[in-house]
Amino acid sequence: MKINLNLKMSRSTLLRKLAGIVVGCMFSAFAIVCFLRPNEMISGGITGLAILMESITGIPLSVLVFMLNIPIFILGIFFLNIDFMFFSGIGIVVFSLWLSFFERVVPTGYAVTNEVMLACIFGGAVNGLGSGILFRNGTSAGGLDIPAAIMKKKFNISIGNVLFLFNVVIVGWSSIIYSIDKALFTLVVIFVTNQVIDTIQLGVGKQKQVFIISNKYREITKVIHEKIGRGSTYIDGEGAYNNNKVKIIYLICTSRQIVKVKDTVREIDPNAFVAVSDTVEIEGKGFKKIEI
Repeated sequence: MKINLNLKMSRSTLLRKLAGIVVGCMFSAFAIVCFLRPNEMISGGITGLAILMESITGIPLSVLVFMLNIPIFILGIFFLNIDFMFFSGIGIVVFSLWLSFFERVVPTGYAVTNEVMLACIFGGAVNGLGSGILFRNGTSAGGLDIPAAIMKKKFNISIGNVLFLFNVVIVGWSSIIYSIDKALFTLVVIFVTNQVIDTIQLGVGKQKQVFIISNKYREITKVIHEKIGRGSTYIDGEGAYNNNKVKIIYLICTSRQIVKVKDTVREIDPNAFVAVSDTVEIEGKGFKKIEI
């Protein structure tokens, strides 16, 4: 298999993505080591699975997270965009290093709070902050997002449904290893985490409606179609002040894709006008279900 890594982005965009990975992974690792794990709660996903395996095997959490992500990362290279997997690989390494760092500097068993509900709320919020920073910058720290994206691409199964099923199994396992009470608290953690991500992303999981006005509309729509995989529509417009004829690009995308759309427009035409809003409901080809 030929791997062609071609990062077509400005230096500032690259640095922003890398900084987002470092900061986002730091917050998520801190939440897990200092809020969730010492209170016998998990975060869902691969990290949650690693916490459960650590309690059984005694292998350090950072090592388990890294090891569990290796086969997932290899699968992603074969099935997903190589540029996305490049940043995911960096995220996996950085997240594992932050976990290892906090495991070494934080005393064993230490928790910011031993009040379970407080740990749920603040641990979930800090974890959501970290994940939100990653998603907002179009990056990830590996985990179940990768196999979920593969299932979507190959079998057209909703990413949200795949993640939900994985997390149901993991939370169910936690009820056996810890207790049903702790499993229920874990559901609170996952809910709070997702709410914070939603806030940072202005509605993760909802579709975004985008209007773009630019003289370079053909270049922009070409890249959006070829690199992001979203179609678009031209709307004829007219400037109210000077009566100039303009082409308005109209498209719908997910909240994760909006980061790539804005980066694309910014790099092709920094002076372009971009308006983004949430949608309430969409029906039609390509939008039978709202995807995460």
